[in-house]
Amino acid sequence: MTKLFDALTPEAQEELVRDQVIEFLTVIVRAIPDPDRPDDRLTMKIAAEVFDEFAPGKPGIDTAMAQIRKICEPADDDLSINMQDALLVALNRRRKDLDGLRQGKIGGYPMAYLADPQIAEFLGTSFKAASPEVTVWSLAWTVAMDDEGKLVVDCEDSFSDPDSVVAVRNVFDDSVYAEDWDYETREKIRQRIRKVNEVAGRIIREYMD
Repeated sequence: MTKLFDALTPEAQEELVRDQVIEFLTVIVRAIPDPDRPDDRLTMKIAAEVFDEFAPGKPGIDTAMAQIRKICEPADDDLSINMQDALLVALNRRRKDLDGLRQGKIGGYPMAYLADPQIAEFLGTSFKAASPEVTVWSLAWTVAMDDEGKLVVDCEDSFSDPDSVVAVRNVFDDSVYAEDWDYETREKIRQRIRKVNEVAGRIIREYMD
């Protein structure tokens, strides 16, 4: 074991021992409907969410996590006007798809199985609570435990490895990123990811034996 294991919450420790791998730091940046104008299809918000599995009360980690949240907060600054427009189109496409599911349709066509009362009742709550969103980018630091209890830390993001577990979470809409013809937005996002990883790396160096 390492100090990193001790720095995790008890729940994360149990999950790591049971499943041999967990995400202990996750960043997800999404385009979502504007909370102040949820029905306005011409507006959206870029929301950056940071999740971690560290136990509270460790000043060094608490400070680092505050830094990471501060780095991610202005994520909307990375997006060109063309990218913002493309994200809004993609977000409204998700809205339309979700509206269709609530009406028992996929791709505009009625689906018999969605009209089944039992299925409709089962899915209805999920569809009703679901909110359209488009993932812009995501990042995850993972820790794995081998049979001898040794911990191995890894990091993935949705740009570096399209086949990663993180990328699976990422919608990575080709039509959205096609608008980034000069790669300016993607380069800004990569710079932000690097800043996050620099801070996360300091935690790892401190807490790995």
